[in-house]
Amino acid sequence: MLSLFKAKTWSGAGWLLTLCVLLVFIAMIYTALHLCYKGTDHKKLDNMQLLNIDNVIAVYPDPDSAQLASKDPAVKKVVLAKREERDHALFNFLRNEYDGRIDEYRLKRMDGLLINLNNKDTKAYLTDTEIIVNDFFWFVGTGTYAEVLFWALIGVLVSLIYYVSIANGQSLKVAGDADTGPFDPAEISGQVSKMFYAPVCALILVLGYNLLAGSNTKMTDISVGKGLLLFSFISGFFSGRVMKFIDRLKDLVLPLGSTDSTTTDDSATTNDIDKTDEKTANITISLQLAQAMLSTPEAADIIDEGFNTAVVTLKPLTGDIITLGKPADDQSSEFTATQVPWGKYTLHAAMAFKNNDTIINLEADKDIEISDADKTFQLDLDKAAEAG
Repeated sequence: MLSLFKAKTWSGAGWLLTLCVLLVFIAMIYTALHLCYKGTDHKKLDNMQLLNIDNVIAVYPDPDSAQLASKDPAVKKVVLAKREERDHALFNFLRNEYDGRIDEYRLKRMDGLLINLNNKDTKAYLTDTEIIVNDFFWFVGTGTYAEVLFWALIGVLVSLIYYVSIANGQSLKVAGDADTGPFDPAEISGQVSKMFYAPVCALILVLGYNLLAGSNTKMTDISVGKGLLLFSFISGFFSGRVMKFIDRLKDLVLPLGSTDSTTTDDSATTNDIDKTDEKTANITISLQLAQAMLSTPEAADIIDEGFNTAVVTLKPLTGDIITLGKPADDQSSEFTATQVPWGKYTLHAAMAFKNNDTIINLEADKDIEISDADKTFQLDLDKAAEAG
């Protein structure tokens, strides 16, 4: 039983089947919850609907000032009856516009407010307010958070299924029926962790956007409708880019102090590294396409698939070649190496990209010098010379 938790026991086909089963299971839970617990959505009247509101209100003119000032119960009863007729007509119009999806409880609450307003104030209220209607999705209240988590998780699973299926396809073409090749079982732990951190990151982005926008005093009522589902799915599918965004955001939210300061965690870590070994460095190599490659038709496909399959090495003037560690995220482009001795190196990267029936070989070389505790280099991949 415990062997199931060991990555090396999984084959590419077995892991792909597991991901598909997980996606179906999550989809079934999502559908069952939405069938049992109906959701709500925000709707705002458009210009044509507001014009029709004017036509409805025009049939029921406001009582004159004498009637409003009268203390006669009979007159007050007549005024109240006219407004009840007006509100009844307005509610019938709204029910028809939204196919009867407006909750009756919310209509009663609105009736208690509109009956005290004249026609002008009634029109102003309906123009500014958002009508809450019944919907399959949860767009009002705390259910909004569940929508974000569900769709981000679905995006992650779809992304992993796509990635693993491509890796398995390349495996079969390279090794026939043998389940070996580009699919690496060592990546499974990173993919499992992505199922947990990607939905949380998507939720943080949604909450942060709503807070900074400041357009709604209720954090749970995010008035973006089905765009929220699309954003959550994309955040899950491209979770690697979301993590990059959050990583860059830290420099704005938690900027480093002066280089001499030792009060922050980051500077304390750097000082510890310097004291431990002043002649080594942790480096990061960021891969991207060269300017000439960006104009080619296959550039978008290469960027979407990511640079995870690339091999990045450092060749010193003397000594053994250092192979950099691949990124944990399959869509990441940053390769890392720790405790690299200071000195001059030749940085080399090579990657093969399959475009239909042709293989595009990409490579790049760059002479670098490492003389800092932490260093980041950028390398631009272009077509290899033999690739034409």
